[in-house]
Amino acid sequence: MRDRTYRVTTWAVVVAVLLSMVGVGAVTAETSERPAVDGAEISSCTTISDPGTYVLGDDLNANGSAPCLTVRADDVRLVGDGRTLSADGRGTGILADGATNVTVENLTITGFETGVRFRGVDDGSLRGVAAVDNADDGIRLASTTGVAVVSTRADGNVDDGIVLDDSDENRIENGAFRRNGGENGGDGILLRNDSDGNVVRLSVADENADDGIDLDYASGNLLEANLVRGNEGLENADGIELRDSDDNVVRRNTVRNNLDDGIDVARSDDNTVFGNTVTGNRNDGIPVGAADDNRIVENVVSDSGSDGILLRGEAANNLVRRNTVTDSARDGILVRLGARENHIVRNTVGDSGRDGIVLRNATRNVVRGSVVRDNADDGIEVDYGGDRNFVQRNDVFDNGAEGIRFHRSAQTRLLDNAVWNNGADGINVTDVHRAVLARNVANENADNGVELTRVTASAVLESTTRENGANGVRLDHVRRVVLALTDGDGNGEDDVVVVESRNVWTVDRSDPLSNPVALEALIRRVTGLNVSV
Repeated sequence: MRDRTYRVTTWAVVVAVLLSMVGVGAVTAETSERPAVDGAEISSCTTISDPGTYVLGDDLNANGSAPCLTVRADDVRLVGDGRTLSADGRGTGILADGATNVTVENLTITGFETGVRFRGVDDGSLRGVAAVDNADDGIRLASTTGVAVVSTRADGNVDDGIVLDDSDENRIENGAFRRNGGENGGDGILLRNDSDGNVVRLSVADENADDGIDLDYASGNLLEANLVRGNEGLENADGIELRDSDDNVVRRNTVRNNLDDGIDVARSDDNTVFGNTVTGNRNDGIPVGAADDNRIVENVVSDSGSDGILLRGEAANNLVRRNTVTDSARDGILVRLGARENHIVRNTVGDSGRDGIVLRNATRNVVRGSVVRDNADDGIEVDYGGDRNFVQRNDVFDNGAEGIRFHRSAQTRLLDNAVWNNGADGINVTDVHRAVLARNVANENADNGVELTRVTASAVLESTTRENGANGVRLDHVRRVVLALTDGDGNGEDDVVVVESRNVWTVDRSDPLSNPVALEALIRRVTGLNVSV
């Protein structure tokens, strides 16, 4: 894969905001008066075999399955002058075949099978073109390189608005691709079959039957500052979908109110999803499935109909960092189904309908430095085979149930977290084997600060538990647990209570075992895990 560097410019961001306000759907073939263009006049369907400028003298209506205008020469400029090509549902409006530097300007193409087809074209452009109500695709670029599609729209076509098929280093900018597709689907913008190194920028893709923008076996592309909304014709209509597509950059897009997911990354590796606003999508905001080494960074994800950000299906080594995830109908961030070695770092997760951050049947993941607050159930949950995970330095508060909950997991470390004012326990650990809880602060929770139930071969070290509604630390039916150097005060019942448990080592600061070397050795012997005191 070729290395590519993309540059964001201030004007691009400004224009994107303006377009989202006024609606890029107004883009069409130009109809205002303009200076006359010198060139050969075209008055009927024909084949262009010589270089030069050609101007439509009038609207053209085509009959039959042959292309209306065919370009076979290099260096051709075809000026529509605001005219229309129309047909009866057959043929192609404009076909450029095997040529270089072909430009089509200011023309509406409607009623064909395919509106515009560039095949094997290098360089050239479509400018001010409208491909409307065609029976298949509006615009199709096949095996093209270096073509610019600018200020162009594709509306109401029965299949896709614009398709890039095995086409590299093309540019789509300031376009509108709306209401395309039918019962069998149809995307606004589709890049497929090794279409690599293309740019889609400052365009609108909305109300299409399937995805707004779909990358299918397409890599190294840039999707930037687009408005993708209301794609909802089929039940799996995503805003932006990446399938089997690697090394793409998806940044600063607004993706909202789509029927399925906002930005779906499926079987796609090493992509960057950065700085997008993803809101009101009816399923997940940003799901990542069976995909590795992706970066989900600094996105705002809100009002998702299911989970805000989802990692699933053995997704591995992905980075989820500095995202703001709010008002998800289910979980804010969910990592499940074998997802492993992912880093969930410095996110803000709040107001979820269930839990804030969940690791379920997910191993060796890191949750660090996040703010998790005001979720209806637990703040952070590690559950059902969520083994060998690492939860550190999170602020977890004002959640409806437990602040942090471990359940049916093993070899998880919970270190240096601040957990306060949650609706049940601050930290609840149940049916867990070989866990270490060290240097956590669990204060002012409605029930216990820290509760361990049916826990074995674990340690609670240097925990602060103050002013909780029940106990500071409660051990219930535990076995082989080290409770060392706790600091409890002002709890509603007891600072420490042990119920029907055995082999509990309670170490205070006057105990010889409080020596760091001795205590670390004891914890290692009991839990099999290393921890510093």
